[in-house]
Amino acid sequence: MSANPPRPTGELLSADEAAARLGVRKATLYAYASRGLLTPLADPTHPKRSRYLAEDVDRLKDAARANRQPASESARTLYEGRPLVDTALTGWVGGQWVIRGEPLVPWSAHATLEQTAALLWQVPEAVAFGGPPPQLSALWHQTAAELRRADPQSRAMALWSLALPHLAGNVGLTGDALAVALGQHLRVAFACFLGQSPSALPLHEQMAQAWGLPASRHAALRQTLVLCADTLLNLSSLSSRMIASAQGSLAACLLAGMNYGFIRLSGGEFEAVEALFDAVLASGDPAAVAAAYRARGEVLPGFNHPMLVQGDPRAAALVALATSLGSPAQQWVAPMAQAHQLHPALDFGLVAVRRAVEGPRDAALTLVDAARCAGLLAHVLEQRQNVARMWVQARYVGPPPICRSD
Repeated sequence: MSANPPRPTGELLSADEAAARLGVRKATLYAYASRGLLTPLADPTHPKRSRYLAEDVDRLKDAARANRQPASESARTLYEGRPLVDTALTGWVGGQWVIRGEPLVPWSAHATLEQTAALLWQVPEAVAFGGPPPQLSALWHQTAAELRRADPQSRAMALWSLALPHLAGNVGLTGDALAVALGQHLRVAFACFLGQSPSALPLHEQMAQAWGLPASRHAALRQTLVLCADTLLNLSSLSSRMIASAQGSLAACLLAGMNYGFIRLSGGEFEAVEALFDAVLASGDPAAVAAAYRARGEVLPGFNHPMLVQGDPRAAALVALATSLGSPAQQWVAPMAQAHQLHPALDFGLVAVRRAVEGPRDAALTLVDAARCAGLLAHVLEQRQNVARMWVQARYVGPPPICRSD
């Protein structure tokens, strides 16, 4: 930190000017803002733009200079969200979220998760999902019954470990055998999250059955699962890819990715968003609730994904879906924003849908983690096409060895 702190002049910087002063990309600047390190202020001349206090920018710059060593290009890739691998699965193209070239939001209006998985995997849907459901051991069923009251993530991890020996997904599988294995893995993953036997029913109907939801809610679950089927490369899919590069089985790769459901910073702020919904519904005043969060120095959960600074179209589609089912969540955004920019993130949209369909409290996390098993398997297949193994090393920067004389 500098000896002379920046003087509060009140100077306002544009996003370009603030990013240039910090020496970062604008995406990183927006990430700083989303984490509460910078506070974006409304620009009265351009309602859709934000300004930043120069003293806040300078203070952040000094803190970064004092606490960070010069980063290598690989470190900047890991810590600033720069592209790490090439993929043909999912991307952000011209303001649209696409999967295999299909604009995701229009696709989700009619597709099932099975159709989406087949598209991602590039296999025939009828082959992957046309056969009977896989059979699991008596121990699996006994454990599923004992874990019926456990949280879905813990239950899924325990049951997946028991199912793993019964799933054929080695690197030698090709053609129809691979398609069948992929379909069985996804069906078993849903069974593990829901704590019920694998079924040949459509995946969204299995979820509705487990939660006791009426047929009128089936279409909402179907669309939600499709919107969550794959994401831009994140820690979860990278972990699955790394195991795949070491010739791990489909089940082992999926196990690596499934672990991230326990981590809030992996994108799962669902309970924090649920608490925000509780507060707004209790007070009836979304603006006052947002002001209270900011007064405590807290960032509103469920908004402003750091890498999707213009908003996430998946989240917008989920909020619209929830609105069609009677949710008031969309009406809250403008009053909560006040002088800030607020773009709903996926967590906000999922909680809105969860409440609209009247699913259990932990349903949002189940929806996204179960659906993303389809995307994780697609990442595994894509990584298997690259025969090179991923290698990760660290550079030692600790103290030099101590020389002792005899």
